[in-house]
Amino acid sequence: MVTASAPGKFILFGEHAVVYGKPAIAIAVDRRIEVSIRRSDRPMIDGKHHGGGRSYVNSAVKRLWNNGPLNIRTHSNLPPASGLGSSAALSVATVAALLQMRVRFSRKSVALNAFLTEYEVQGRASPTDTSTSTNGGAVMVGPEGDNVLWTIEKEANNGKMNRWYVSSLELPSDLDFVVGVTGVRSSTASMVDKVKKFVDGSGAGMQIINEIEAIALEGVEALKFGDKSRLGELMNENQSHLFSLGVSHPKLEKLIDAARKHSYGAKLTGAGGGGSMVALTDEPETVMRDIELMGGRPIHVRIDREGVRIEDREG
Repeated sequence: MVTASAPGKFILFGEHAVVYGKPAIAIAVDRRIEVSIRRSDRPMIDGKHHGGGRSYVNSAVKRLWNNGPLNIRTHSNLPPASGLGSSAALSVATVAALLQMRVRFSRKSVALNAFLTEYEVQGRASPTDTSTSTNGGAVMVGPEGDNVLWTIEKEANNGKMNRWYVSSLELPSDLDFVVGVTGVRSSTASMVDKVKKFVDGSGAGMQIINEIEAIALEGVEALKFGDKSRLGELMNENQSHLFSLGVSHPKLEKLIDAARKHSYGAKLTGAGGGGSMVALTDEPETVMRDIELMGGRPIHVRIDREGVRIEDREG
């Protein structure tokens, strides 16, 4: 049996703009999904027989394994459909365990195959979530820069070759974040389509995308120097632009307003339309209380600097 685990993530800056080739910054969090795989006499996932289908686990198995049926078990302490990268963590942990069984494990291979797994299931994807879950810490997906970890390419449906550079970023050791889960589920695809219609139909839309890009690039420097005040200001500015793009939600706004009273800054994280928000704070317990009072589910998260790991191998 091989067991692998991978962390979730939140996007600090750049969601939606990354779809237009702009940089995005994401941070891995200390909440994980664990996947255990062993050989079996019939294919099983979490105690149930499966015959294939379109899922992250099935897609990864189809891509990487042709040596008989497998019994796969998953365990998660990441809330689904909340902007914390649960699908990416599941893809990364599954791919890592399969590659370890084939003695082909490497972080670069995990990142590539987990991205392709997500792309196949979703029909579109950027490598932001899967690369963050694979590497841990903070990563930037965007233009080529310093500390490039790997480059990922994928031909789009229109024949255009997309290329992403994934770089590691410096992180101070004293950053505390609180995530507030709204409980409102949203579709990433529908939010991306909503922004596309706005950008295509208005010159103001692309101007907002460009302003989000500038915020992400300044965020790299603020992270490098551990400037929490500036990071908070940039988070608030980013949220204002995301609101203008139409991807916020009344419950997100309530949680963000509540969290800002005792935070450097707060914003939605992920596609929006529900899901989660994130706040940078030195008073996590107070912010968690304020989020809970507004009907949200607070989660105190710390940075996971390790990324994907093989937990054990036996038998």
